[in-house]
Amino acid sequence: MKRYKQKAWLLTWEWIGEHAAVEDRIAGILRPRLSREKVSEIVEYLYAFHTYSLSELAYYARRPKDNPYKAQWEHNHCFCGHNPYLHANYVHELVVFEDPNSGLETIEWVYPALYKRDPQTLERRLVRGALKQSITRTITGPLSDRKIGRYNR
Repeated sequence: MKRYKQKAWLLTWEWIGEHAAVEDRIAGILRPRLSREKVSEIVEYLYAFHTYSLSELAYYARRPKDNPYKAQWEHNHCFCGHNPYLHANYVHELVVFEDPNSGLETIEWVYPALYKRDPQTLERRLVRGALKQSITRTITGPLSDRKIGRYNR
């Protein structure tokens, strides 16, 4: 299968301190043309789904304005939650490689270069160049860690 580098919204779990570490950092990959509003909705829902109880999910479904963890934007980064929190970032050159022999997959991407405007001259200045990142994780699929009949109905 041929791999293509693509642009996308990459959703990752981030944290401060090992006590809040998450086993699988990748929370999602979204198509690149989604608006900020749609990305915010998805990030808020994913955060709630993974951190709220069922009663909290039901409550905030009826009263979304009461949700304590709203998506917040800083430059082109979307953040939602506390510790750990979800981070949505627009990335370039995203590609996934699977190795069925080892049961691992590697996702690689590039954070675009970061610029800042000089307040006096209004010129764009490079803060940091493009930043290449990667994560290797166990290949998983829908319900892959669940056993049939494990839960009673």
